[in-house]
Amino acid sequence: MRLPRLRRAVVLFFLVYAAAATWPVALLVAEGGPLVLGLPRPMAWAILWILLGFAALLLLDHLENRGAGD
Repeated sequence: MRLPRLRRAVVLFFLVYAAAATWPVALLVAEGGPLVLGLPRPMAWAILWILLGFAALLLLDHLENRGAGD
């Protein structure tokens, strides 16, 4: 995948991230239910998106630095 396409994909991912972490979509997981890895479902949802965002940024950084000859 070329770098400009990857950057667009990461920007699109973070738009989905913003929607998933804010009011309308986050309410879908806010209802009571079983725990996820010992955490309430809304907290597990937020942690999941934080980890996915971190992974996306790591991937972007790795692929950008690979082209720089590091």
